[in-house]
Amino acid sequence: MTTDRKESPKSAVIKVYGRSRFLRLEEPKSFEAGGKPRWEATSILDPSDVQQAKDIKLALETAALLSKEHYGKVPLAIKKLAAKFIPGTPKLDLNDPKNEPDNIRVFCVADGDAEKYKNYAGYPGNFIIAASNTKLRPDVATRKGVKASPGEPQYPYDGAYTYTSISFWLLMGAQAQKTGPLVGCNLRGVQFVKDGQRFTQDEINDEFQALEDEATTSDLNAFD
Repeated sequence: MTTDRKESPKSAVIKVYGRSRFLRLEEPKSFEAGGKPRWEATSILDPSDVQQAKDIKLALETAALLSKEHYGKVPLAIKKLAAKFIPGTPKLDLNDPKNEPDNIRVFCVADGDAEKYKNYAGYPGNFIIAASNTKLRPDVATRKGVKASPGEPQYPYDGAYTYTSISFWLLMGAQAQKTGPLVGCNLRGVQFVKDGQRFTQDEINDEFQALEDEATTSDLNAFD
């Protein structure tokens, strides 16, 4: 539809290589009341790996060019990520009017060193791409490009090395006027490349507080 194209321009499809995390490839799920169910895949890219460093650059340049074409600017959040993860990128001068804060939300690409990710296994020091799809189930493939099914040896899992097929999109038009402009990432598919160390469950902290020394287990009787 013309309206959809106007309000959600999309980039070319690209593939990025990294470790998969938080995969939801079979059944979509909504994480907010009233929200649309979605398939998801997060890619963790290591900037010290030659191929993954190239894909970080590709992802940021793709999102930047799409934003510049339709928003007339590159979001500050993307500029900050480029300054950190793309070697040779000039240091960002926040006193330059071109780098003033903007209202463009960018949640799909992130710095794994951000405070909110401090307890996320595999995130520190790495570049993060979070992709999702609310309309179409993503393609899931083996190394040979053959469709993979859950339980098979080459079905992608949290920690496996994969190619993830994505495209960036922008929120524009009437919806953007309501909620503000946004850069999103559309998930198209995940292909298994090789095994990797599985991620363990993320640590839960601050669940309990210190108790006063008033009673011990031996002092309590559940049936009194």
